[in-house]
Amino acid sequence: FMLPPVPGSAVYLFAGIVIGRKALESMNIWLATLVGSGVGLVGKLSGSLGQYGIGLLLGRRARVQKMIGVDSVPTRALEQILKSPGFGLGKVAILVGGPDWPTSVTCGILKMNTVMMLTGTLPVAVVSIMPQTLVGALLVLDQSEDPVFWNAVRSACTGGAGLAQAAASMVALYYITKTIEEDGEALAMFREEHQQVAELTAKEARYTQAYACVTDWHKPDMTPRRKGTIVLAAALMIVVGLTLALDFGFGEPVCFRSFEITSDIDAPLSEGGLDGNVLNIVLFPVGWAALGIFTLAIIAFKLFTMEMSRVAAQSSLMAKE
Repeated sequence: FMLPPVPGSAVYLFAGIVIGRKALESMNIWLATLVGSGVGLVGKLSGSLGQYGIGLLLGRRARVQKMIGVDSVPTRALEQILKSPGFGLGKVAILVGGPDWPTSVTCGILKMNTVMMLTGTLPVAVVSIMPQTLVGALLVLDQSEDPVFWNAVRSACTGGAGLAQAAASMVALYYITKTIEEDGEALAMFREEHQQVAELTAKEARYTQAYACVTDWHKPDMTPRRKGTIVLAAALMIVVGLTLALDFGFGEPVCFRSFEITSDIDAPLSEGGLDGNVLNIVLFPVGWAALGIFTLAIIAFKLFTMEMSRVAAQSSLMAKE
């Protein structure tokens, strides 16, 4: 939960697979799901507290405040809803339907009451955690006795969880929009505590304009060497994309070995495992070649952006003077 790229849905699914596989040795599927869901809920609430703390500490920095747009009307509407007393539908929908990391970190930046935040998050157990944990547990359940029934349960849980999450997001959007319509003028007013954010926004606007200018293909700053670097990065990335597409265009994969979410890493390659080595998922030579080309593309792109950022910063500074 503390890793920004990891969605909560993936954690709940793996909780069902890992914990469910072990729990099914001594209990039925429903109890196993309950155990996995309990672990998932504890992880969710603990992660929310950790993310809240990060937001509380980093929220003092103007750059972080600008990143979430504390001076924008939508974010101020979000703040107004989250800081409202009680547990209104809009507040709960935001806490449940919002993505894990941005929502909890934003609560910390906005200094929302932690007890209110955690309590308002509890409905996520029914909306998202339990259905997705059950789906994970069903992936490791022996369904030989009634496969049709369990496939139907899995499909229903997957669809239900998706619809519930989408509904929560739509309700949250409705209340944010309603708040903007009712209090938009007051929310748009300048606030003294956001003075540093306003100054940073103006500074970055000058830099953004300068960067767009120096990276104009027809301007003198785009020398042949710099053009060649970015063209090389783009060409290499296209090659990687076409190479990876081979896995979907041929019967047998040529880049990455097929590996299911329920497969055993220690199982032999002939049985769908990786023979105890995760690197075996990359096939030689095409897979490793694709990774190498991708690395070169990233290096070329990074070299270009670093150099042009330096040129843009110098141009922005000269324009200010």
